[in-house]
Amino acid sequence: MSSTTARRVRATAAVIGAALALAACGSGTQPQLGGATGGATGGGSGDAAIVWGLEGGQSDSYQAAVDRWNADHPDQPIELQMFGNEGYKDKLRIALGAGQGPDLMFSWGGAALQAYVDEGYVDPIEDPAIIDRHLPAVLDTVTFDGKVYGAAINNMQPVVILYNDAVFRQVGATPPTTWDELVELVPVFEAQGIAPIALAGQSKWPQLPYLGYLVDRIGGPEVFDAVIANEPDAWSHPAVTQALTEIQDLVEAGGFVDDYASIAYETGAADALLYTGRAAMMVVLSQAYSNIKNAAPDFVEAGDLKAVPFPAYDGGTGDPANLVGNPSNFWSVNAAATDEHKETVTAFLAEQVMNDEYIGEILDRSAVPGVTTAREQIAERDDAFAGLVVDLTEAAPHFQLSWDQAITPSQAEQLTTHLDRIFLLQSTPEEFVAEMNATLDAK
Repeated sequence: MSSTTARRVRATAAVIGAALALAACGSGTQPQLGGATGGATGGGSGDAAIVWGLEGGQSDSYQAAVDRWNADHPDQPIELQMFGNEGYKDKLRIALGAGQGPDLMFSWGGAALQAYVDEGYVDPIEDPAIIDRHLPAVLDTVTFDGKVYGAAINNMQPVVILYNDAVFRQVGATPPTTWDELVELVPVFEAQGIAPIALAGQSKWPQLPYLGYLVDRIGGPEVFDAVIANEPDAWSHPAVTQALTEIQDLVEAGGFVDDYASIAYETGAADALLYTGRAAMMVVLSQAYSNIKNAAPDFVEAGDLKAVPFPAYDGGTGDPANLVGNPSNFWSVNAAATDEHKETVTAFLAEQVMNDEYIGEILDRSAVPGVTTAREQIAERDDAFAGLVVDLTEAAPHFQLSWDQAITPSQAEQLTTHLDRIFLLQSTPEEFVAEMNATLDAK
C-alpha cells in the first residue's frame, strides 16, 4: 500500500484495554460431555432441559430468561450452560454426533445449521407464537425448504457505515450514497490529515463486509448463493473480480488508516480512531455503535456518531437495500431431545425469549432485536440509531449472513486468508478467484 499522504495516525497509541462484545468471545462454564443418561442431555444432571449458550454482549438475557422460566415452572426446570466462543462449534458437533447434545443449542444459522438439519440433528420450530414475531429477513438464514429451524435470541447486526459527523462538518462533506462518492471522499479527508476509513485489518473479519457488499451491489445475491451452493467455479463470477479490484483501488488510493494491518478490533483501537476524530468512517457491524457508546459516551451524547447504509454501486444489478451482517444468533431444538424436553424448551422460547422484558434488556444495551414488537419500545425511547437498524432490516429484500458464517469453516478460513492478501496487495483478484474455486472443488 502506498503512503501518499502526510497523515500519520498512531492507532496503536489509542488501544483500549477492554475487550468488546463484538467478537462474542469470552469464557464461561464449560461442562464436560458425558455423565448424562439417555437422550440429548448435553451433560446436565437430573430432569432439567439443557440449553447451551455463548458468552457475549446479550448473554445476560439468556440467564435472566431461564431464571424467570424456572421461577414460574419449577416442574419443568431448565439448566443454562454457557461457553466461550473458542471451540464451541467443534464441541457442539462432537456432542450431536455422540447423541449428547443439548436440548436447545446456540447457533449462527447458515451453512453450519443447514448441515445439522440435513443430518437430522435439528427439529423445525412450528409454533406461530415464536415464528411470527420475527422480521422476515432475520429468519432467512435459519429457513430451509420452507421450515424454520431457529429462534432469534439476541440483536441484529447489519453492517453499516458509522461516521464522525463532527469530522464531516469540519471538511464540509456529506456521507456517501454511492461507492464512487465514497472513493471521492478519500482525498478530501487526507488533505486535512484525517484517515478516511478506520479498519481493524489484523482481525481479518472486518474486511469481509467490503467484499460481501460490493459483490451484492455489483452482481446481486445470486453470486454468493452460487458459492453457498458449491457450484463449480462460482467464485469466477465477474462481480467478484470487480469487487476485489475496487477494494485494491481503494487501498492504493489511501482509503484506510496507514497501519490498519496491525489493528485488532478487540482492542478498541479502530473505534477510538473514529470517536477521537482521527478517522472519518468505519464499515462495521452495527454492534460497534454500542461499543463506542460505552467507550465514549460524551461523543455519542453530542450526536456526533451517525450511521448510513453501505453505498449503492453505479451500474450494479444488486438492490442497494440489501444488507450484509449477522441477522441474529439463534436457539435450535435438538431432534434427539425427549418429547418432554422438546415441550419444555419450545414453551420457553414462546414465553420468555423476546417477550417485552427480554426486548427491553437488549435495547438497554443499545442493541436491536429482530422482532416486530421491538418497534414500539424503540419509539418510546426515541432511539434514532435503533430505528435506523429496524428500518434497514424491514426494507431489506435480502439479508446476507456474514460470509464466514454462511460457508463451511474450512472455506471460511481460506476466504479470510486470501482476502487479507487482497487488502495487503499481495495477490491479484485472479489469484484470489483461483484459490477460492479450489475450495469448492475440495468439498
